[in-house]
Amino acid sequence: MPTIRAKANLESLPVIRDYVLNVAHQAKITGEVPPKLDLVLEEVLVNVASHAYGPDGGDVEVTCTVIDTPDSDSRIFRFEMRDWGSHFNPLKTDMPDTTADIDDRQIGGLGLLLVTTLADKCEYTRQGDMNVLTLFFNV
Repeated sequence: MPTIRAKANLESLPVIRDYVLNVAHQAKITGEVPPKLDLVLEEVLVNVASHAYGPDGGDVEVTCTVIDTPDSDSRIFRFEMRDWGSHFNPLKTDMPDTTADIDDRQIGGLGLLLVTTLADKCEYTRQGDMNVLTLFFNV
């Protein structure tokens, strides 16, 4: 499983983006999946960079794999991001009410809605002092 580790900041986005999109390219994944990966990656990294660590910052690790499914006509692109920041399960937060009037909506939460909408499956685990967010995209 190829993995990249970088600082959890916006300056790392180009390097991590290149890694993720290169894995997709090498696996000959085209169509709507690479743009989805790009949007989701940016949103998840921005959230970790903004909220997971204090002023001293920290690292993220990203691992991407392509999984062949039992029915050989499809594959799954698996994107996993790990950080050692404060415990936070993004999948347990309340999703914004997009039907509410714009003036009645709370600020925030739309990025997480984007992530969970674009990914075909989302999982979160806390492993010791590590947050692990795994996203699956059907290819």
